[in-house]
Amino acid sequence: MTEFPMPAVPRSMLFVSGEKPERFDKAMAAGADVVCIDLEDAVAPARKEAARAEALRWIAQQRDGRAAQPAIALRLNAVRTLEGLHDVLALAATDARPDWLLLPKVEAASDLQCVQAWLRRGCPPLVALIETAGAIEDAGFIARAGGPLAALMLGGADLCAELGAQFGWDALLHARARLLHAARAEGLQAWDVPHIDLKDLAALAEETRRVLALGFDCKTAIHPQQLPVIHEAFTPPPDRIEWAEALLATLPADGQAGAFMFRGGLVDAPVLRNARRILSRAGRR
Repeated sequence: MTEFPMPAVPRSMLFVSGEKPERFDKAMAAGADVVCIDLEDAVAPARKEAARAEALRWIAQQRDGRAAQPAIALRLNAVRTLEGLHDVLALAATDARPDWLLLPKVEAASDLQCVQAWLRRGCPPLVALIETAGAIEDAGFIARAGGPLAALMLGGADLCAELGAQFGWDALLHARARLLHAARAEGLQAWDVPHIDLKDLAALAEETRRVLALGFDCKTAIHPQQLPVIHEAFTPPPDRIEWAEALLATLPADGQAGAFMFRGGLVDAPVLRNARRILSRAGRR
């Protein structure tokens, strides 16, 4: 289990390209729980250095007066690449302190432990992107890296390319399950890959509901128009909210109870946890 306090669990994270600094403030106003500046796939190789400098400069300027704003994440280049090493060194040398640090193409726990050692006390909570067949197989070992590791995230596009699979639900179901089990075994959050078809918002809504049903915590996004759809999918339907409220209202004042019957169904501790989870997602106590 991680020894570090777990950060607040986001519903959504919006990616914004590190080579588009004019979009950073717009992304912050889009309504996401977390905004991630991407220095990896969203930046052309020739513009890596400029994007790195601009992103770190902007993050350093956001330290004050951010209580009501989204959390800020930074996706570095893969640690096992020269650009990833440049990213870590530059981050260590500045005052920029993102709330989350996304590390792509993690292959082993040592990838995460090296970053923690290099950044020391300045290391923010880490999100390990699991996006290769080997990493899926070793997800449990990666999840046990400890330290500031707070979440595992699925990198579906790279994984499907490696597998030779069509990017979609069927191809990624096994990987989602492996990642989720590994994360939960170590008390970590589980974040899902973005839905890449910007035109099909109905498919995004359905996919978000399905990953929530699996147990995922966060659905990531690549465009602001996806955020309302994601957030709506997180909101339980009215009949489930009514059921959860009515169930919890039957409990004694201390909230403790053994197994009992409610509306024709057996209620025990797991059912009560589910009811509380429903009301938490609905924004109710």
